Amino acid sequence: MHIQDEKAALRMAIEERLKRMTDAERSAESRSLCRRLTEGIPEGTSICAFYPMRSEPDITPFLEEVLRRGDPLYLPCFDGTLIFRKAKDLEALVRGKLGTREPAPDAPVLDFSSEQTNEQRNPFTVLLPGRAFDAHGNRLGRGNGGYDQWLHQEQRHRAAMRLIGVALECQIVDKVPVESHDQRMDALATARGVQNMKK
Repeated sequence: MHIQDEKAALRMAIEERLKRMTDAERSAESRSLCRRLTEGIPEGTSICAFYPMRSEPDITPFLEEVLRRGDPLYLPCFDGTLIFRKAKDLEALVRGKLGTREPAPDAPVLDFSSEQTNEQRNPFTVLLPGRAFDAHGNRLGRGNGGYDQWLHQEQRHRAAMRLIGVALECQIVDKVPVESHDQRMDALATARGVQNMKK
């Protein structure tokens, strides 16, 4: 089977698993996941995250906690390409072109070259959604390549980033098919905790 067919088949299989979850199950697992993220990401960390779609873990309580403790929070904006803009209030997010909630077009764009990101104590943490993850840190996205392209563009800052895949338990599989451009995660966050991947 061609690798693109393998990826498509895995996306469909995960979609079926997600459909079988009840709202109560998804909510309970998401709450546990948010607690693990709060425990596993130290205060004083700048964070790139995502505002969840319905099929993704609901990490909004963690996003609110990040804002409450005063840490910089950046969320994705889709406008042909993926960029991250600063979020100061989840209630102030607007509907983007893809229907997702994102910071307003006039919000500051993330700049890894700024003094703030270069001098902080902790690695810049990037929380990434995905359709599937495996124990080696491999990630299967939705297929549009937005996050992989963004990470490739920011490759010169990769050493200062900590990439954490965020997943529900049903999204963990034995093996994710990967290509050379696919980015590997440094850690995986689930309701069980934040686990660093073996190098």
